[in-house]
Amino acid sequence: MYVCPDGWGIRERPTDEKGVEERGNMKETRIRAAAAAAVLVCMIAPQAGATEGMFQHAYGLRHKALAGAGVAAVEDATGISINPAGLVDVGDQFNMGVSFFMPFREYTASGTTVIEPGTHESDGNFYPAPTLAYVRQLDADSTFAFSIFGNGGMNTTYKAFARTNPCPAGTPGTGAFCFGKAGVDLMQMFVSAAYARRFGDRFSIGVAPIFAVQRFKAYGLNGFAGMSFDGSHFSGTGYDWSVGGGARVGLTYRLSDTLSFGASYQTKMWMTKFDKYRGLFAEQGNLDIPANLQVGIAWQATDRLKLMVDYRHIFYDDVKAIGSSSVFNGTDLFGTDDGPGFGWQDSNTIKIGMEYQWSDDLILRAGYAYIWPNPVPATETAINIISPGVIRHEFTGGATWRYDAHNDIDFAFMIAPESSQSGAVPLIYNSGTAGGTSKLSMYQFEFSIGWTYNFGAGSSRAR
Repeated sequence: MYVCPDGWGIRERPTDEKGVEERGNMKETRIRAAAAAAVLVCMIAPQAGATEGMFQHAYGLRHKALAGAGVAAVEDATGISINPAGLVDVGDQFNMGVSFFMPFREYTASGTTVIEPGTHESDGNFYPAPTLAYVRQLDADSTFAFSIFGNGGMNTTYKAFARTNPCPAGTPGTGAFCFGKAGVDLMQMFVSAAYARRFGDRFSIGVAPIFAVQRFKAYGLNGFAGMSFDGSHFSGTGYDWSVGGGARVGLTYRLSDTLSFGASYQTKMWMTKFDKYRGLFAEQGNLDIPANLQVGIAWQATDRLKLMVDYRHIFYDDVKAIGSSSVFNGTDLFGTDDGPGFGWQDSNTIKIGMEYQWSDDLILRAGYAYIWPNPVPATETAINIISPGVIRHEFTGGATWRYDAHNDIDFAFMIAPESSQSGAVPLIYNSGTAGGTSKLSMYQFEFSIGWTYNFGAGSSRAR
């Protein structure tokens, strides 16, 4: 049930009975619209939202247009996902939007046996990724907020194509790994509430508990099930669900009238295990969501121009199923406490954002982000054919158009040019045959549109 505060949609307080009735009808309509939007977000959570490894580059549209920068200058209610402390400057606001995410990924292999040589593209290149957020000022110095958004995920789908390399007897004999159609589907959705408070004129803090939901499926990987302690729960067992949680905490500090500092930390999301895939993920199906840290500054260079620089670090190595090496040593089987993972390494991102007030009714935004090192090392390309998180550069832009005193229309886009990673295929994934290389490639596009309703004057920062 989505509960809306008194005062939604009130532009002036009616005094006659007819006015009271109209006010009630208008309020009821907006309550129903908000509830429907919340249900919609839950129903069509993103299936493939990975730009920075397995994370989105940002969640709200205004921050998407800034390449995810803005930890020191929260732009709207979706700021709960970047720095809850900044919500004290947003005002009363409802925000919803949808991003249309288009990842294009492929692998190229040569000298391989079980892995089919050649270049093969993954299907499924269009995914909707909605977000919803609401913030309300409790008093002059404190704020409450609520949001539902997709954290990210990963998806690949390789067709059951005819092979040139022979497959072992008893297998379908088609597809990338001899077992027909192959790939993974990982979705992560967060539900978060936040409380933020200002202390004095310059300092604020915020805390946002997070409830997390994951859905996962793997298929067509049965040829590697012999390396698992439980091969019957390695691949092809359908969708499984995992729930858990953690929190994001943040602070902002105004160094001067034109310069601000912000920092936030999202803990690891401690998740229940994927029982259907206890033979794939280390620690019998444990796939926690990694922690991340973001710090940055925002400089109001002129009355119209604001510049932002952020740094983000994602702690992939702290989750065994993600960070442990995929190179099988013959002793620690997949699914055991010290079993193989996907070999991802911690990643860093520099985010640069620019916001320009073109006119009273139009704000323009642009951003750039650079990711290093590649989350997928050269030694781990073979297993990551099903999860090629190799994007290194992101170019973004967008705008906010003030339609009237209360309504804003937000736009954003993202272009991630092709990035790749190449490496040798370990002997264990090549039937013990020496040689063999694999190359992962990916490029992405995203277009987003959203609506923001400001109940009062709205945020002077965002508008």
